[in-house]
Order: sequence, then C-alpha cells, then structure tokens
Amino acid sequence: MVIRKYGGSSLATPRMVSGVAGDVAALVEAGNRVVLVVSAMGDTTDRLIALAGEFAEPPVPRELDQLMATGEQVSAAVLALALAERGVMAVSLTGDQAGIEVNGEPGAGTIVRVDPAKILARLREEQVVVVAGFQGRDANGELLTLGRGGSDTTAVALAAALGGSECEICTDVHGVRTADPRIVPDTRPVRTVSYDVMVELAGLGARVLHPRSVELAGRHGVAVRVKHSSNPGPSTVVTAESSLEAATRVIGIAHERDVRLVRVELSVTDADHYARVLTMLAGCGVKPDNLSWPDPGELRFTVRGAELLGEPIAKLAMDLGARSTVVEDLGSVSVVGTALLDPPGCLPELLRVLADLRVTVPSMTTSHSRLTAVIPAEAVDTTVRALHDSFGLAEDRA
Repeated sequence: MVIRKYGGSSLATPRMVSGVAGDVAALVEAGNRVVLVVSAMGDTTDRLIALAGEFAEPPVPRELDQLMATGEQVSAAVLALALAERGVMAVSLTGDQAGIEVNGEPGAGTIVRVDPAKILARLREEQVVVVAGFQGRDANGELLTLGRGGSDTTAVALAAALGGSECEICTDVHGVRTADPRIVPDTRPVRTVSYDVMVELAGLGARVLHPRSVELAGRHGVAVRVKHSSNPGPSTVVTAESSLEAATRVIGIAHERDVRLVRVELSVTDADHYARVLTMLAGCGVKPDNLSWPDPGELRFTVRGAELLGEPIAKLAMDLGARSTVVEDLGSVSVVGTALLDPPGCLPELLRVLADLRVTVPSMTTSHSRLTAVIPAEAVDTTVRALHDSFGLAEDRA
C-alpha cells in the first residue's frame, strides 16, 4: 500500500494535477493499492481567507472553516477526475467520508480517531482513494479544520489507521534541507532524521513538515519520507533515531522572521500572579515561548508568528495592574541537532558567530536538541548563512 500526500504547490495548476495523475497511474499499474491525501491547489487557502475577509473582519471561525475546507475538497475531486480520465478507478472523499473524527475549536481541530472501514472498502474495489486533507467532523457532526499544514497530519493519521509503515509527503523540494535554500544556496538534504529532531526543526521554522504530523508519526512508528513530487532525487526519511544522527550533532539551521519580545512588569511577584498572566494569555490565543524571570517583578517571553498582542496586553494591564512593553522587528535562528550541550558543546560556537557578526541577542533558549537565539530580524539571513558554514553543513552528509 502506498500512502502519499501531495502539497498544494504540487497541484497548483491543471497541468500539474495531470502530471500527478500520471505518476499515480504508474503506481497502480505496478500493482500498488494507493491512498492519497491532498492539500488545496496552489494559493487557494490564502485566497479563501481573503474572500472571507471581504464579508466579515474577523470572519466567524465556524464559517471560515466551512469555506477553507472546500479548497482540499476541490483538489481531491479534480485529481480523482484526472485519474479516471487515465482509466484508473478513483474516488474522492472528504475527511468526514474518510472516517476522520476530530475535536477542538474551528481552525484548530485535532484528530481523535480514524475509522478506516470506508477507505478499506474502496481499496478492495481496486479504487484509488483521494482524501481531502486538513479536515474532519466532530462528535456533533460539525466540520473542523486542523490548522495550516494539517494535511500532513491527515496523511500520517491515515497511515497509522491503515497499518502503513511509511507515509510519503510529496512537495516542491528534495527532502528536508540543512537550511532554507532561499537563504543558503549550498544546502544539502538531510537523508535521515529522528522524530524528535524533526519536531524541533519543524517547530522552529523549517516548514517542510508540520510538527504535529511528526509527533503523531513518532507515536505510531510511521516513517515519513519527504520527497519531490515530480523530480527524482534525494529524499529525507523521518524515523527513530539512527546511528547517523549519533555521529552528527548539528542537523540543520532553522529560522523565524516574525518574533516579538514581551516584557511584563507586575507590582505583585508571587507565583500565583505569574500563573494568572500565562493563563490569561493562553485564553487570548497567545502562545508564549522562551519564558524567563530576569527580575522578581518582571516576566519575559517571546511570541512567534503574527498573533495579535494588543488586546491581550491591554487586558493584562487592566486586570493585573501590569505594565508591558513589546519589542518588534525580531527574528530567531536555531541550531538543531542532538547532544548539543555535551562537551565540547555547540553553544560556544553559536556565541562566537553571533559575536563576530556583532548581533545583539535579547533572548536565548538552550536544550540538548536546540539552541535558539532571538536576534534583530534584519540579521537573520546573514546569521543563518554564517552558522550553516561554521558547522560544516554544506558538506555532503550522505
């Protein structure tokens, strides 16, 4: 059985959909049973969000989910049509029809169960099953989407439910790279990477895979192969820790461009007030990162992405009598790998590179699997290139 997910960049045009259909037809001719998961074509999701904004700002979350789910449903239907045109029996299924049960809130659903019965029945009829990713139904029959990148999670969940040992993620790159190739021209593919390290890479800015999909794969022992959707070449296999990683400390350099540093000053410094701050932020949808208490009355944390901070910070000031400042125009660079703090350690080299570049570091987080420095956004590209070179990642890691 081949379980494969195609990203939106691989399905951006009718011609590309036809090309994918040709590749899938070859799999069927070779005797494979095939289950596909698809994302929305090209930039469809962004266009649907913009469309919703024409009528409501912000859009009602439930209705936005109803709208956004159509993108993947279109992809599934047109790919099934393209396969039928080649004489391949195929059927498109929504997440609900594929047996995917979710719970949670609109735009942030999580998969709780997959009933593979309908998919297995179609496979017994020798049909290719094309599933719309990124969506499912909750116990009340409500459609929920899984959040951006959720089609990766759909594919891994189906692989686990169907007993597949591997899930293929087909995209527009040859596997996971040692850094963003748009910044570093001489990146190399990482041939094998552990689940834990891949979660770090994905969560810190390497957007080839969604972190939740990797966590799910690790729990169920499903290997994830990241490959180019149309051009043969190297690929990356995400699996249990290997001897390759034991011998190679630094796996890659990840980065983020949109980071803000928040300082919250409280007149009362007991632990309960800190807990109230974090609970209030979570209730407003803010996800603090890199928490620290440099002084008894001050809490610092970073926020990644374009989360709205104005309303939560104003609420803090009103409810807790807190004063706050937000430092904008920051980014982050992360050295990701294994045993990064073991002697002689990689932290001194990271600090040396930052010092040579005269880059200020208002915040830093360290662990055995990642070293993350918050730096000015304008310095991100230069720092990524310098770290990639300093840790020898341009060398062939095959």
